[in-house]
Amino acid sequence: MTAILDPVLQREKDESFTDYHIRLFKNKDTYHIDTKTIASLLNKDQGTNYDESKWRKDFKQYERWHDYFISKNMNKEVQQKHEEIRIESEKQTIKARDQKREYRKFIANQARFEKIKDDVVQAIASLESKRPLRFTFPSPAITEKHGLALFSDWHFGMEIDNRINKFNKEIFNERVEHLTNKVIEYGKQNHISTLHVANLGDLIGGLIHVSTRVQANEDAVEQIKYVSESLAEVLAMMASEFQEVKFYNVAGNHGRLSPSKNDVGIKENFEYLINWYLEARLKDIKNISIEPEQDGFIPAKINNQEVVFVHGHYDRVDQCVTRLPQLLGYIPSYIFGGHIHHNYEKEYGSTTVVVNGALVGADDYAMQGRFGTKPSQKFMVFNDEGIEATYIIRFKNEK
Repeated sequence: MTAILDPVLQREKDESFTDYHIRLFKNKDTYHIDTKTIASLLNKDQGTNYDESKWRKDFKQYERWHDYFISKNMNKEVQQKHEEIRIESEKQTIKARDQKREYRKFIANQARFEKIKDDVVQAIASLESKRPLRFTFPSPAITEKHGLALFSDWHFGMEIDNRINKFNKEIFNERVEHLTNKVIEYGKQNHISTLHVANLGDLIGGLIHVSTRVQANEDAVEQIKYVSESLAEVLAMMASEFQEVKFYNVAGNHGRLSPSKNDVGIKENFEYLINWYLEARLKDIKNISIEPEQDGFIPAKINNQEVVFVHGHYDRVDQCVTRLPQLLGYIPSYIFGGHIHHNYEKEYGSTTVVVNGALVGADDYAMQGRFGTKPSQKFMVFNDEGIEATYIIRFKNEK
């Protein structure tokens, strides 16, 4: 069967042979062809059998004398037009090169993500046999009240030892255990039947800032695996206490694959692996549901209240109350976020913005900016009118 020739390599209807000859040589990199291929195309067109060097040398002669003849025989207007054509040709060559570079970058990022998924599969398989999750189905609830636990800015993987805060893997484990116990305690006190757990992002230290990389004691892949397993254990414990557990996962900025936010899209983020890990690890616990984000936020409903979960790096506190409703098509009652490491709550008309504290506490960035922040997370109880009670869960500071 005769191969179909790419139309761009064929001689155009009104194109002279000389123009065809010149075009092939000038664009051989863009067309992804070599000089032997060009010789074959030219010989086929002319019915000749010259070797490659003949056609290549003819083109070299054209290049040698081209600019000279133009300068001698063209007026300035024609020369300017010729220069514009030359520049446009150069621009198209650069565009083609840039497109290939961006495509290679896209493929490389995809390959990295697939490799990480393979590593996580192995980790889950190993854990399921060595450390099965503890779970017993809870007793029926006596009310239909809802609770909301906010998790954010854990920054696992960082080691901190400054004037007001100390944080490492051991302290991380202690704080997560304390957080879990308090959520269960407050939930039982308030007779919660449905527990909403919202991860608002930045559960890992990641690799986006120099100070973060200096402080990191484990790489980002190990961080996400450890945090995901910690979450799986926490959710299994909570599912043993409450009739229904709904988990929401919003990716933060510390989980992105590249230090430069311009190099990656929204989806190229280690924290998107959390849902994937939890779905596999918790598949046998039927009273847990997992809600993924799309485009950096999650709209949800708690009782009859419309709420939105965000991380906060795309949503300034004073702007999200006007911008998010434009995307949603309605005005939410609450917007929950993290990111700024401060316990914060403020009403903006019909919408209340609630910002969670940070489990990690004050890091180098906070100390350099003289931002005082105490490690904390939040738990809220909802009735039909909205938030009935808010508990600030604080953690023992080692200093």
